Amino acid sequence: MGKYFWILAGLAIIAVVYFWGGKWAGQYTGVETTTSPSPVAETTAKPVKKGATTAPTKSYSDAVKEYEGRRIQFDERCQVVPQSPTYKNGTSVMLDNRSASARTVMVGGTKYDLSAFGYKVITLSGSGLPKELAVSCGSSGNVGRILLQAQILQ
Repeated sequence: MGKYFWILAGLAIIAVVYFWGGKWAGQYTGVETTTSPSPVAETTAKPVKKGATTAPTKSYSDAVKEYEGRRIQFDERCQVVPQSPTYKNGTSVMLDNRSASARTVMVGGTKYDLSAFGYKVITLSGSGLPKELAVSCGSSGNVGRILLQAQILQ
């Protein structure tokens, strides 16, 4: 009985250290850790046309604050939240991968590579508006749709 107690105690300590200090600590506690990767690459691209530029400028937490209400998250099962947002033409949105796996997502026919726990900022634009942009993640097609509306100036 004593031998099994020490084995279980050791396993419990290893589990606590792994989850508390490991890469998933922020996911379980709601607190960001410095050990979890947070890429700062920011990409501006147009889903209708190919082409992107990178400019690493923001930390993940700064980007989350800046793009509040304009963030599209992909979870560990490649599901998207929100599923059907509506944005005006020319709106910058944050594609946010909350998975430990790198993902290739497609928005309106344009592919974007997201690193594990990474993000990219893209600018949605197109012609012939309003337009629905299909959202796919990895091998999961049509996990969401974005309604892109014309920017009407008053």
